[in-house]
Amino acid sequence: MAYASRVVDGVSILDLEGEIDLYKSPDVRSEIGKMIAKKTKSVVINFQKVTYIDSSGLATMIDAFQKMRVYGGRLALISLAKPVRSVFEVSRLDRFFQIFDEEASAVASFRQGATPAA
Repeated sequence: MAYASRVVDGVSILDLEGEIDLYKSPDVRSEIGKMIAKKTKSVVINFQKVTYIDSSGLATMIDAFQKMRVYGGRLALISLAKPVRSVFEVSRLDRFFQIFDEEASAVASFRQGATPAA
């Protein structure tokens, strides 16, 4: 699992790469935890290079969402590959998370307070 963080128009972007499974989800949780510790208001998780996610990876995303909501932060997901998006759809988490096809749309949603079309 590789990851890098950056800021675009005041929105923190976490770029992930590889698999988010039982072995790698603690690393992802730790990286997101750093943003949560700083009470980062706007976070986008970029799944463009993520090839697989399991239930522990989903639990990591849910945990981040819930912790951010406590202090008024928002979390969005972008660029989910078809197999990864299918996991979110089967678990119905695609209705829980804001999911965007591209980074620009997600970043713009934070400026506008918009939600993605269902």
